[in-house]
Amino acid sequence: MKIAVNIKRDLVAGITSTVLSVINHLHTQDDEFVGIEVATEMHMKGPVLFRKFSPEWFEHHIINIHNLPLQDMIGKHTTLKNLEQSYKEPIAIIQKVLRETKPDVLLLSGTYYLPWLISIAAQKEKLPIVLWYAGIYTRETSHNKPEFHKIYSQMEKSIVKRAKKIVFPSKLCRKVVEKEVVGKRLKNGYVIPNPISSVFTDLNIVGSSLERRIAAVGRYSKIKNFDVFFDLHKKLLTKKWNHTASFVTCHTQKIKYLPKSINTLPPMMQEGLKQFYLTQGLIVCPSTFETFGNVPMEAACLGIPVLVNENMGCAEVLKQVGLSSMVMSFDDINKVTDRVIELCGQHILPKQLNALKKILDYHFISEEIKAVLQSAI
Repeated sequence: MKIAVNIKRDLVAGITSTVLSVINHLHTQDDEFVGIEVATEMHMKGPVLFRKFSPEWFEHHIINIHNLPLQDMIGKHTTLKNLEQSYKEPIAIIQKVLRETKPDVLLLSGTYYLPWLISIAAQKEKLPIVLWYAGIYTRETSHNKPEFHKIYSQMEKSIVKRAKKIVFPSKLCRKVVEKEVVGKRLKNGYVIPNPISSVFTDLNIVGSSLERRIAAVGRYSKIKNFDVFFDLHKKLLTKKWNHTASFVTCHTQKIKYLPKSINTLPPMMQEGLKQFYLTQGLIVCPSTFETFGNVPMEAACLGIPVLVNENMGCAEVLKQVGLSSMVMSFDDINKVTDRVIELCGQHILPKQLNALKKILDYHFISEEIKAVLQSAI
């Protein structure tokens, strides 16, 4: 089977880690991949993440659209169809790549405008699409101007319509998509949790830091809700709970209210991220909504306690393995502060850890994804 995939090189992106897990598993079989990267930057470093893959079975294509920023294009058009015309050149290039490489199926991650462009090209080439949900664009752009948000919602809905099969990383994701995006029950969907890389699951010694170290990891955006992490840090200081707080992210210059007492670190490769997790007493994930949430699952698989907002898909997995205390609403900062003090430095029991790793095993999940791909062909 030859699989086309849309790829990203962002180190803090869930799409990057989930797609890499599937590729790492399937490359030992007879499957081939066509990686399609639509880049919005004028300058970028080489794709280090994909260098290890042989060009015989992983063909990497990069289409650069830095001259077509979405905000500018939306500002010029009032309909999705007109917006599509603005991107006709990159769509044609993607279509040419698909025509020449002849994949059997497209595994499309996310509902942002880059996957939207690829889905249009795939439809033109009559290539079956399996949509692997990673973020609900309608939710993530709800704070935008109404006229912009309308187009974003239409964009996501059009991707869902083009998909022959849909993989939801959580029941929560499926519920929100059916209620807020398409307004109906989807019969072509499967709930499969995101796979976690063996970098985080193959460690036999359970990590546990007894030091008071808390951390957050991810891109800074409204839906990620990291301002609450900053408030939490300040609240802990007022309680005289001496601790170290760290934030792994990119573009820190864009963050207005980042306390100087929080250590900031740039995105890192998986091995570096593993070592970082192992030095922490607690990983905090305050997102107001996430379809899954790879970061807390990576940390938890290393035995590091986590605290996640109840509106995250991974909360379902934590509850399933008996870690309900690591899930709560973040509406009351005082209650969250108390829970942080309670959880920091705790152990995850071996029974819970083994159950977690079994559910998130990337070999098993990759085979499930492969079965969905084959059913779409």
